[in-house]
Amino acid sequence: MAWGNFAAAGLERINVRPENSIDLDWMLPAPAQGAIMVVAREADDNVLEALTPINHNDTATAVKIERDFLSALMGGCSTPISALAEVTPHSILFKGNIISPDGLQKVAVERTFSKEEADSAGTVAGHDVQEQGGREIVTAFKNAK
Repeated sequence: MAWGNFAAAGLERINVRPENSIDLDWMLPAPAQGAIMVVAREADDNVLEALTPINHNDTATAVKIERDFLSALMGGCSTPISALAEVTPHSILFKGNIISPDGLQKVAVERTFSKEEADSAGTVAGHDVQEQGGREIVTAFKNAK
């Protein structure tokens, strides 16, 4: 059932989610879930110019924030870290969390950032989670391996 929420995040990002889909609003998606990314060499001006019309700045901002949150917690694909950044016309709404290996502990953050804070929002939110007990959860994951 959790995969349904991850799929919904991707379908929402490209505006094709069916009207009769079910909301699993009790959980957040994985960071950057559903985002489509194209990578190009920094000096390849032709490719970068061709990609400009399909770049969606708000999605790029949200994905950066979510990935920065994941990085701040030193998480990976197997770490239960969730994040959702929603860019609005005036601010960025961020929710994120990490859950312990046994599922008994959860540390969450919910913050509103100004658009000017976008470059640091994910890292700041990740540090907030670390300070609230997330550091111990990350350590537990490292020790479990």
